Amino acid sequence: MIFYTRQSSQVLDELRANGRYVVKEEYIREKYTTITDHYAPLYRKLTSYARGKVYIPDDALYPVWLSPEGTDAIPPSEDSVFLKLDIPDGYYMLANNEAWDFMINHLYFPLDKKDELAHEAELARYGISSPSSLVSGSAGNFYPVLRQKVLKSWERVYTMMPSDPNMIVGLSWELRREWLR
Repeated sequence: MIFYTRQSSQVLDELRANGRYVVKEEYIREKYTTITDHYAPLYRKLTSYARGKVYIPDDALYPVWLSPEGTDAIPPSEDSVFLKLDIPDGYYMLANNEAWDFMINHLYFPLDKKDELAHEAELARYGISSPSSLVSGSAGNFYPVLRQKVLKSWERVYTMMPSDPNMIVGLSWELRREWLR
């Protein structure tokens, strides 16, 4: 499948020199600086959901974000190179970027509007005014079943594709030189 991605020029240099690129924790720390401790566990959770469903090298903990051909899911950024890749089946997964937005905000990702309203009513019944507190605050200690419900909903990042094709992203846990187009 054809994908596009924007990466630092060091990624292209590493692909050319070594034939492959894997995201390392230091790259995540460099990119996210003070909020790394928020993002790194979420990336690892994405990886844990994908293990067994797609090839993930032993040394890979974090995915590379990709935009499928025909979408514009990966926004432009300064100081980056634009790569076109032809990645074989089994080396990528398609994901729901909308679900990722819910993950990074520690929120429940509903199945549909009815499920969303039912979840909001459940939060109101328990007096939970800050939904993210089930994951990032103390509410999850008092309502572990609700916390697990939120965490389980994040698996929909891979299982529930969005209606808007521009919200579909690809994830791969390595890039290879021979995939460059």
